[in-house]
Amino acid sequence: MSAAQQVKLEVLEPKGVLSDPKREGLSNPRLTELNGKTIALMSIHVDDLRQFGSELFFEILADMLKERYPDMKFIFTQSFGSPNAKINADEICAQCDAWVEGVKEAITQGRRDVGVYMERAGKPGVSICSDVLVRSKRALADLNGMPAARLVDVPATDYCVAKRDPERMKGVVAAVIDDIIKALTDPLTEEEKRSFEMEYDYSNKVFTGASYFEANEKFQQYCEANHLTDGLAVTPPTPEAVEWMLSGTTYPRDKVIGLMYPKKGIATVEKIAISAVMAGAKPEYLPVIIAMIETITAKNFNQFHIVNEILPVFFISGPIVKELGINNKVGYLAPGYRINSTLGRSVLLCMINIGWRDMTIYASPGGPGQQAAYAKTIIVENQDESPWESWAEQNGYGPDESIVTACEDNGRTGFAGECMSNATFEERFEQLCRIFSRKALLFSRFGLPKNAENVRHMIVLHPAMAWQLANAGFTKQSLIQYLYDKNVLDWDRMTEQEREKLKKELEEEFVAAGNKMFGMSPDEVKPGLHREPFSAPENVLVMVAGSGAGNSMVFQAITGSTAPHAEEVEVPRPYMNTVIRGAALTKYGR
Repeated sequence: MSAAQQVKLEVLEPKGVLSDPKREGLSNPRLTELNGKTIALMSIHVDDLRQFGSELFFEILADMLKERYPDMKFIFTQSFGSPNAKINADEICAQCDAWVEGVKEAITQGRRDVGVYMERAGKPGVSICSDVLVRSKRALADLNGMPAARLVDVPATDYCVAKRDPERMKGVVAAVIDDIIKALTDPLTEEEKRSFEMEYDYSNKVFTGASYFEANEKFQQYCEANHLTDGLAVTPPTPEAVEWMLSGTTYPRDKVIGLMYPKKGIATVEKIAISAVMAGAKPEYLPVIIAMIETITAKNFNQFHIVNEILPVFFISGPIVKELGINNKVGYLAPGYRINSTLGRSVLLCMINIGWRDMTIYASPGGPGQQAAYAKTIIVENQDESPWESWAEQNGYGPDESIVTACEDNGRTGFAGECMSNATFEERFEQLCRIFSRKALLFSRFGLPKNAENVRHMIVLHPAMAWQLANAGFTKQSLIQYLYDKNVLDWDRMTEQEREKLKKELEEEFVAAGNKMFGMSPDEVKPGLHREPFSAPENVLVMVAGSGAGNSMVFQAITGSTAPHAEEVEVPRPYMNTVIRGAALTKYGR
């Protein structure tokens, strides 16, 4: 077959143009001698939660280094890599000649790479991570602009097995101590010192074949090889298909919606449309997809956290739900509805393509990942069967306005299911109340906070449960207040009997946990005690979704995406809401 007879498939490039392609090389000279030097050993912590293994690793490393270098000194301190940690690189560097940081084995990371910050503060060093996170750690260093930051890895299985076993940990440290010494002392290579700008070909790509099938298969292989897909086949974003998609919005194609993590690619309307085509969406969906991207790229939204394993939950409220036919009844979280599936998949492909989110790296920090990432979790309000005002109206928006809301989710708890259940309303209501107690899934892991300004709760009620609550006299506001009053632990609110009961429970739990319980101590049960499930009613979302024969659930975040302690949030708010605008093919969302 001649070249003229071959099928040509031209597609637009999905990758987002990087807002900052500059990359910096290493510049601090490595140490020529270790004896007599002071080394900072920086163990990973997450807020107040000690990560077992990290401190043990560094204690053994210090002993082994001391055997080789008797005059070596050590500073034991915490790493500042967790999302809420205070950056104190200058302070640590002022006390040491070099540093070793880690051990990152499998925890969700903050946006900062400690190694890059320490190198920029003027001292050489090396980070330690498990072998399964090497690519993730290098990607984080690249995000921070210094991809050559030195790294030593330990076998994940060996390290995790040894986290509480000093004898086993000695073997783990012994296996890498020479690599650590080399990282501290080997002179920088020319490649490590090189600063450069990342280059990428953003032009249209053409794939040819004897048939459309062959040309399309070459395109699919290109997407897989270049991490432009979620692993499933995608629709080719041909110029015609992208023009068709853009017909759904009045926005100009070059309008910038925001920057997408992890690499801060520029999300223009055209780039969003390209990923929407690839996801299988239709033009009338595009304004909703744009609003979803606008929500998570907004200033004061912790976007980086949702490109790791933590998933966002999206909520859609307003008249556009009915106009577009977004499923909000039976199976609204399941496959089967094109619009529900492609809205979420479009967002994921925008993250992958515009944000350069390689899913072979960013699916999970060492774990199995989550299947819900494919199409995201999208809660669509069923206002027709709700006894209360809509979520959009509750937030002050007009009856013709539709909004998208987003927040990260640390866990979902279901309750009040209609299937095979004879539970009374009182029993169902107690299930809901328990989700806000100190024994709930979220708080049993992180502890009921003294000040819960960061906590977010998203209550999704199926219509039957919502109407039972309404018939019992509850409004959204009074329900939220009841949940607070029922679960707050406050010395001045408690009877003496309640205080004694709590203290006894905590004493038993403390002993059972081997005095390592993370949360509350029995010593706290005294004047001044205050632990709360949330700090303000506005931090609790209530929405009705699903069918009357469905079930209810609560999504919870220990630090919401817009909370005071979330990364890059300067002006906190309860939730990030975006009005759907720019629609060209629908009555609502214009």
